[in-house]
Order: sequence, then structure tokens, then C-alpha cells
Amino acid sequence: MRFISTMSVGLLASVGLCRVAPRKFVERPIVAHYMVGGVQEKDVIQDIKDAKSIGLDGFALNYDQFEWWSNDTVNFMFNHADELGDFSLFFSFDHGKGILKDPLDYATYFTTYSGRSSYLKMKDRNGNARKPVLSTFGGEKIGNDRWNEFKKTVGDVLIIPGFSEVYNPTTNFFQGRSAIDGVFNWNSWPTVEEGRVTVSAAVDRTFQTAARNANKYFMMGISPLQFKHTSYGNWYRRGEDNLENRIGQILNVQPDMVQLQTWNDGGESHYMGRLHPEPLDDRTKALTDGYDHTGYWQILPSFINAWKRGDTSTANMYPTNGKPVQGTFWHHTLTIGGSCYADEIAKTNTITTGGEDAVSGVLLVAQNKQGLKAEVKVGNARLGNVISLSPGFNKFKLTGLENLVPGKVQVEVWDGSTMVGGGYGSIEVTRQKALCNYNFQVVGLPS
Repeated sequence: MRFISTMSVGLLASVGLCRVAPRKFVERPIVAHYMVGGVQEKDVIQDIKDAKSIGLDGFALNYDQFEWWSNDTVNFMFNHADELGDFSLFFSFDHGKGILKDPLDYATYFTTYSGRSSYLKMKDRNGNARKPVLSTFGGEKIGNDRWNEFKKTVGDVLIIPGFSEVYNPTTNFFQGRSAIDGVFNWNSWPTVEEGRVTVSAAVDRTFQTAARNANKYFMMGISPLQFKHTSYGNWYRRGEDNLENRIGQILNVQPDMVQLQTWNDGGESHYMGRLHPEPLDDRTKALTDGYDHTGYWQILPSFINAWKRGDTSTANMYPTNGKPVQGTFWHHTLTIGGSCYADEIAKTNTITTGGEDAVSGVLLVAQNKQGLKAEVKVGNARLGNVISLSPGFNKFKLTGLENLVPGKVQVEVWDGSTMVGGGYGSIEVTRQKALCNYNFQVVGLPS
């Protein structure tokens, strides 16, 4: 959940001057969680443009320490979001590392930026005033009195913390939490103890009921997987039966806000944007090198469009590329029972209990396009049965990948004898690799 730096300066960012573009208010924002690391200004600009291009409304900036590099990145973000327009930012202060302990630790920093034109503002549910949004990662133990003190210090703010350690909330969740204005359920994956199950929206629905009962906001997350394999964390939270199901769950639940987890967290493998090398430690670089996840961009715009239309199902999710088919598939490149010959960190047993040798994906078929068939191959051998596709949203998961390795995975879509779309994995699936790397290979199609 965080980036590493060896430098400590503790500067507050200066507020840059830039041209401010006109902007509109978004009532039901869909954003991505963005890890604030030390990146170049040009990369910040590209990240904003990339996010806008797939339809996102903004970034939740994960901030956990006052350093020159983090402050520079935040300043770059606000300057260019102000200038580019129609893209909002808000802070998600990270309490997980322990540097930020109390909300007053970042009160002054928050007010440095909360008045910017690009800072996300939403209506106070107890009035019509628009107030800047503040979220967190963690902070479950922060008492109501501390949040009240924070509000007295900073003035206008809507506090919607992100909790990762609340697994069984009740519908009276906000009793004793009157100072916060909503909640974000961080847990978009099954727990490691649940094993091989499909992601559930039951906890989200409980949080949503609690929020509605208390006239608060509920923010829901969506994420492909969570895999961490470092000396400071080693676990796998199931990605099989996850993203392709979470899309429909969000449309059905209809939360007040949606947050993609994440745009750029390479350390936990759930990045859905580009990674930049400067903030990544050597271990993370080794586990993400060659594992480009921008293939998700083939399906995200259609989902985001459905969300913004207010669709309550995936029924009207069609390609956005003007072609008969558009999609994404993903899989591990080391079999679940595979071995790692040069890894000083042991394979986590949570991959054995939660992972599968499967190829999963989503294929979007053009409206009124009938009769398309999809075929998944590993090398020259077909995996599972041919998949019959219908217009709109098609999800699939084919198991048995371990029986066809070694080989590279490919998915081709056929209209009779004409191939209308294909995607081809570049990394071979094997039973042995140097590292116990269970990151997903993500492939978009047509490629």
C-alpha cells in the first residue's frame, strides 16, 4: 500500500500557479486510487490524461509521509488537474504505515489544497453546501472526537474513510461515528481465509444500508487481485472470479462513489494504469517487469460508461472501439503448484488455497452481432470448450491451464471462418520460474 523512499525532508508543497480550466461537478464520481511516489512531472501529466481517456473522474491520492518527492508529486497533480480540467483529486491519507497517526497530523496539508479548483467537492448530505472530500486507508481506531477536532480545525470537509479491517459491519455501523460522512469498503477481494470463492458484495450491501440509514455516503471498490511477495508482506487475495464479477456487482449495488484499486500500486499487483520506475523498489520491479496491465483499458471504458448512465446490470456493455469485439483476459504465468529456483522468499500458502490455474476474462460483443465464438489456446492446444458469445458482456473462466503448460496463452474470436479479434500473451506459462511471481499477465484484444 505504499512506496519506499530513503530520503526525508518534510517539506510542505508550494502551491503552483497555472491556468485553471472550467470544470463541472460530478455527482457520482468514479476514481482510481493513486499511490503518491516520487515521479516525474511528465508522468503525472500522462497519468491524468490516461485516466481521463478511459472515463475516470479523478484520483484518490494515497499520501503517507511528508517528503520532498511526495510533495512535488502532489503539487504536479493539482497544477495539471487544474489546468486540464474535468478531473478531480482528493486525499486518501494512509494510516497503515504508522507515520500518520492522528488526523491533525495532516490538517494543514489538507487545507493547502482543499480550495483548489480540481479538489473533489460533493454535497453535504445534511445541507446543500459542496465540501471537499477526504478519505483514508485505515484509521479504524481513530475516535469520533478526533475527527470532530479535525473538522473544527479545517472547516468544510466530508470525511469518507477507507476501512480494510472491518469484515463484518452491522447496519448501525455509524452509531458512535457521527463525525464521519461515509465509508469506503477497501475489501474488494475475498479474505485469504475464504479460499476459492467468488467475490461477494454482501459486506458492501451492509455498509450501504448503514450509510443510507444514517444519511451518509458509501463508496465501493473494484480490483483485479491482490498479490504481495516481499520481505515486508507475502500474501495472495484471490483474483480468480473477481474483476469480471465485481463489475456487475457495482452496477447492481449502485453505491454513491466507485474507486478502482488501484491505478499504480505495483507492490500489490492490482495496478490498472502504467507503472513508473522511480518509486518502485527492486523487488517490485522484478515482479512487475513485463507485466503490463493496461490491457484492462479495453473493458474499463464500457464499464465506466455503464456506471455513468446509471445502468444496474452489464446488459448494455458493448465495445467502445467500433469493432465486433473488445476484451481483456488475465492469468498467472507460474502454475499454482510450480516451483521457484532463485527466490529467497518462500511461496505463500495463500496462493495454494486461493489461486487457480485458470484463464479468465471479459469479452464485449457489438450490439446485434450474433454467432461469434471464442477459443482459448495454450500454445497449440485448446483450453476447455469453444465459448459461444452473445451481444454485450460475456465473462469466462477456464480451468486446467496446468495441464497444457508450457505455453503462451492466446484468445481468438471468430465469426465463422473470419477471425475478428485476438489477444496474445507474451510471457509463457510454466511450472518453474526464478521468482514465485503470481502477478497476472493481462492481455487486451484486439491486440
